[in-house]
Amino acid sequence: MEIEPDRTAGEDALGGSASVVPGGRSSSVPGEALTPREVLLHRRVVRISPSRIEVRRPSSLIVFPALGVGLTAFLLFALLQWAGSLPAWTLPLLLILAVLALPISGLGLVYTLFGASVVADREGEAVAWKQGFLGMGVGTTDLVPFWKIREFSVEDAGREIRRPDGVEPAHAFAQWEITLVKKSGTRRRIGGLSVPREFEERGLDQVMEVAEAFAALSGAPVRGPIW
Repeated sequence: MEIEPDRTAGEDALGGSASVVPGGRSSSVPGEALTPREVLLHRRVVRISPSRIEVRRPSSLIVFPALGVGLTAFLLFALLQWAGSLPAWTLPLLLILAVLALPISGLGLVYTLFGASVVADREGEAVAWKQGFLGMGVGTTDLVPFWKIREFSVEDAGREIRRPDGVEPAHAFAQWEITLVKKSGTRRRIGGLSVPREFEERGLDQVMEVAEAFAALSGAPVRGPIW
């Protein structure tokens, strides 16, 4: 039977260290879990600071919404500049394209620049999941106070699984997942990283770095994989 230390929300955050439940592993040096930095996950960038952690889309994804905004600007310019010389049927077509492209591209641009999918905030003492593309990553869809968090779980979804009827072999890629587990048992995914099986420990260290930052900020422990 495992007995976990009793911690209040934010206690570890003040010390800047993360706790790892027996059976797990720690990849960060105590006192450095909340050092300001960025960590890359699959299609996400995690921005870590002593008071806030944000899981955001990488800035490289700004290319497509920026192209959409540029296309909209060109369509509007064409309508104003060449309205008299263009065939009549092209004018409503260009207008419809501009009307459709502007809000979609604009929302995508704002979401990439300012939106976040997951935010942990020390001042608010909670982890929040934000709306996606159409919500610009601003509106909250789920809010988990620190005191409701049981642990942060790190698991390999592609690991070898033993079943009564045989063994399901491990996948060619290790699929590390970070999951917030509430005291009620509800699980919410934070992010993940897939790496070739030969680099699984390197990928685990990267994912554990993020999990330990969330643990240090919230005061909840990390449960890593059992080797």
